[in-house]
Amino acid sequence: MIDHSDYELIKFTREKDDKQAFQLLYNRYWDKLYSIALMKVYSEEEASDIVQDLFVTIWIRRKELNINIHVDLYLYKALKNRITNYYKKKHLKEEKINELTLNTSGKTESEAEGLCSYKEVELIINKVLESMPDKMRQVFLLSRNDQYSSKKISELLSISDQTVRNQISKAMKRLKIKLEKYRVSG
Repeated sequence: MIDHSDYELIKFTREKDDKQAFQLLYNRYWDKLYSIALMKVYSEEEASDIVQDLFVTIWIRRKELNINIHVDLYLYKALKNRITNYYKKKHLKEEKINELTLNTSGKTESEAEGLCSYKEVELIINKVLESMPDKMRQVFLLSRNDQYSSKKISELLSISDQTVRNQISKAMKRLKIKLEKYRVSG
């Protein structure tokens, strides 16, 4: 492929589903975005996850891309938003941990032993997510993390709305069964 401008690469990605154009864009910006993310989140793994998630979202939403500014500015702004969301989620997790700690402080020792810590619950959820088939996990995460409607998910993934609802229902059942085993209700 010739040395195309960023705008052309986005256009090829959007209009022709050109994976090679997307890969060139990815290679062109990965290191820059990763360096910025690393300076903001101080964790190589988290920085990598944030940038990877950004590119995955771009690929999933490629048909909707309508970039009216320079591509690099668009990517930097999208990265800034993801980093902001990362800190919001991190703050909420810390609040939840504090809340759980406060709620268990008045419990007897046997009652406190029966409760899972927030970190344990998070671990259980992550294990259940990892064990899900790829499509189920993708549908569930789009529904719960990105707050997409089943209709929007069905359009993005080119599957029926009923399939989306079934996948979400199955994912929720898996989580519920696993969490009930650990006496976590929610």
